[in-house]
Amino acid sequence: MRGAVVVAEKPSVARAIEEALDSIGVEDVLVTSVRGHLLDLDLPLAFRNWKGRDPVEVLDLSLADLRYVVRDRESHRHLLKVFRERAPLVIATDNDHEGELIGAEVLMVYRSVRGDRSRYYRMRFNSLEREELIRAWRNLEPDLNWGWVHKAEFRRAFDLLTGAAFTRFLTLSAERRGFDGLLSWGSCQTPTLYFVVERDLKIENFRPVPFWYLEALLETDSGERFYARTERFWERSEAESAFRRASSAETGMVREFVEEHEAIRRPLPARTDDALRDLVAITGRTARELMEVLERLYAEGYISYPRTDTNRYPEGFSYARSLRAAVNAGIVGTEVLRRSPDPRQGRLDDGAHPPIYPIRPYSGRGLPAAVWEYIARRFVANAYFEDALVARQSAAIEIGGVTFGAHGQLLLKKGFLEVFPYQRVESDPIPKLSRGQLLRVVKLELREGKTSPPPRMSESELLATMEAHGIGTDATRATFPALIVSRGY
Repeated sequence: MRGAVVVAEKPSVARAIEEALDSIGVEDVLVTSVRGHLLDLDLPLAFRNWKGRDPVEVLDLSLADLRYVVRDRESHRHLLKVFRERAPLVIATDNDHEGELIGAEVLMVYRSVRGDRSRYYRMRFNSLEREELIRAWRNLEPDLNWGWVHKAEFRRAFDLLTGAAFTRFLTLSAERRGFDGLLSWGSCQTPTLYFVVERDLKIENFRPVPFWYLEALLETDSGERFYARTERFWERSEAESAFRRASSAETGMVREFVEEHEAIRRPLPARTDDALRDLVAITGRTARELMEVLERLYAEGYISYPRTDTNRYPEGFSYARSLRAAVNAGIVGTEVLRRSPDPRQGRLDDGAHPPIYPIRPYSGRGLPAAVWEYIARRFVANAYFEDALVARQSAAIEIGGVTFGAHGQLLLKKGFLEVFPYQRVESDPIPKLSRGQLLRVVKLELREGKTSPPPRMSESELLATMEAHGIGTDATRATFPALIVSRGY
């Protein structure tokens, strides 16, 4: 492979590959990089004037009608020079659909210099660990995954054509009505905006409805006290009638008491979407900011590739390496090193990347430290700790012919909660009761309330809603909440 040129997707990845190849004595191989997409798609020149063509005509264009334009001129000039001097090409872009498309763009430039039959290879890796990069170098593939390329290229063309057509239609229509500004449309941006608007309309149109309920403070013979409530009454007269009946009784009788043990499952291995939803709620930062931090941690070798839709570890996965990173960072004690991994596996596998896992301890501070700690704690909680266990309690109590309910919860086993503080389970038990047991009524009150509107949609909830409706991908979803804000919606 002497004389070869390796092209990575980012400069930091190129540096890691270069160091890995140097460590095994690979000579006369140049490692360089682009900075994301090298080329882009654009409409034909005849469609450059918005007012010169009906927006509907844009939708009649096919992929063959579109033209490639250079997106990164500096990288393009650099690669042209390098490809005149070196061959073969080794494509080392990210191992996902978007990375495959960037690799295809690099290949287009390479073959514009070397010819359509010029040979190339594909280098695939899921982290920047030296061992992983050496393994990838020794197992080069002879071709790109053209299914991935075509899928990503179709999405890019679809976004361009629909975005251009509808943005022009909306903007020009609004302009004729006196609006001065851009009204953009996007196949992911617009549904994302719809979810927010839909929630806001529900809040705006909400009308509170009054309700009433009875609340009783009860006491056992041993002096244990707890509260019980009725269901809601939607008519005040019914609530007052129930209050009069219950007020005539000095004791209540337990009609039913149930205590059931329930496992609280430990988190699954971290996918991009799951991690971002949690981290938005934990840190209060935007998904776009957090995605940038995850990518930086990956580029610097602290975590595995962060754009993944997989929540199960592959056979032969090296759990011990990631556990040592967590132990060395003080996440867990050394006693955990004696445990065997027993991960809770999910069902999703995107065929490209494993879940996100820690590689080496992060010693910095601030947001990157918080993000790395979450990834490390989630890994350890999943693979080395058991599920938590709670007792769910419920009681039905009759007071003067009126039924009251009481509910409690007791944490029996902390399990993974010992190491995963982001998920809180509080113990708030009621006394253990038995059927037919009498309870003293300490206090009885008739209370009034009103129904509440739904809360404003948080970014964490918005991300979950987008995923549930298939809006965006794990690689792109994080950008859209911030995008609709930046565009003034």
